[in-house]
Amino acid sequence: MSLKSKAAKRVAAVVMALVMALSATFVTATPVNAATSSQVKLLAALIYCEAGGESYEGQLAVGAVVVNRINSSSYPDTLKGVIYQSGQFGPASSGKLASRLSSGNISSSCYKAARQALKGVSNIGTLLHFQGTSSGKSGIIIGNHVFY
Repeated sequence: MSLKSKAAKRVAAVVMALVMALSATFVTATPVNAATSSQVKLLAALIYCEAGGESYEGQLAVGAVVVNRINSSSYPDTLKGVIYQSGQFGPASSGKLASRLSSGNISSSCYKAARQALKGVSNIGTLLHFQGTSSGKSGIIIGNHVFY
């Protein structure tokens, strides 16, 4: 095996290890203890409104932002308080969230993401914000959102 071939294999192994580390989900947030079915539905509906067309990873990241805010002293300490805080989540103030909740049409992946986020699973660490990638913000890009 040539030296060039060995170096290429080492580089490939390092790149693969980085990709695996960056794509891993991990527990970083304090779980929302004993989340009720209505809380899971509320978070799943918000996730659907914000990221229903995104990958599961994007949906989980939106849920993680909400849980991270619950655990932050800068935001309300309840799920409802965070979601309905003035000026934070457009679907909550526009009526889209209420409509989605009343229709009950929420994908299973959004429910899964909500349950996992409420358990403290996060793929964005402790980040508190997200916007569309066209916002010009820098951070972790997942699908059409940047988390920062």
